[in-house]
Amino acid sequence: MSPSLPSSRQPLRAVVALLLCAWLPAETRAASALESIPAKAAEAMQAPRAALSSFLDRLPELPDLGLPTFDPSGSVRLFFRPRFGDLLHEDYFRLPVGTRLKLNDNFEFNAELGAYITHGLKDSVGNGLYQFRTGMKYEQALSADAGWTVGLDWVTPLSRPPYEITDGVRHTLPYVTFTRTVMPRYGLVGFATLGADFIDHTSLRENYRENQLHSNNLILTLGVARQWRGLNLILKVFDANTAPLSGGSDNVFGIRPSVGIPLLRRHNGTPRATATFEGRTIWGPDGFETGVTTSVRIDLRYRRNRADK
Repeated sequence: MSPSLPSSRQPLRAVVALLLCAWLPAETRAASALESIPAKAAEAMQAPRAALSSFLDRLPELPDLGLPTFDPSGSVRLFFRPRFGDLLHEDYFRLPVGTRLKLNDNFEFNAELGAYITHGLKDSVGNGLYQFRTGMKYEQALSADAGWTVGLDWVTPLSRPPYEITDGVRHTLPYVTFTRTVMPRYGLVGFATLGADFIDHTSLRENYRENQLHSNNLILTLGVARQWRGLNLILKVFDANTAPLSGGSDNVFGIRPSVGIPLLRRHNGTPRATATFEGRTIWGPDGFETGVTTSVRIDLRYRRNRADK
């Protein structure tokens, strides 16, 4: 009888083996499909970020206006904005140094410290710090060509700098910005920012610039930007009004076109250094004013899994 036992159990073992083989792959496929759902959703959200950031990355001035960067989590940007015009017109040389840090895919921290140094070409005013700026913003992609940010910046004068170097007051600056591609064929991006300027007095003597509002005000800015191979163009139109926040009647309206020319580029075409020429036409309580300012910006950056300098 013992020889028949193996033969009677073999069919049962074969059936069990076939059932196991059929069941295990099905469970494995189901688990794999469930696990892939979050991954596909994450990939879908990364696509708009990549589409917008490829343009925004070539115009380093735009994040200063509150626009998103859509850099990956852990990215760090360092920038320097030397004021070379001070060598001709002032007794000091200003050197603002700033950083932007992406805490995760949506939140960014930024800070900027302004220093001044006696350049020795004129009178001596000493050396020191004159301003500190810091802020946080949340950014989100809405589609492949649109996104928005909401943020808060805080600006304060430091120490006892030369009188004309700051306005002598603190600024709390909340804002919300929406941006989208207006004309994809021409690479034209538009943006709109609604912000506020809450002013807090300090122990320093106030030194308001021409047509700068002296009380809390609401600011609406509309703009467009386009990048060509050899330059980029940003056009801003803004209106600041004290009526909504202070009950006053002061109003400032202005147009600010700027042209940026990359001086140095990375291997991917994004600028390492940019010279910017910005014009201004402003109507305000102090009358009508026009002018042109020039600046140089140097950008260094580190991105997770890739370093660019």
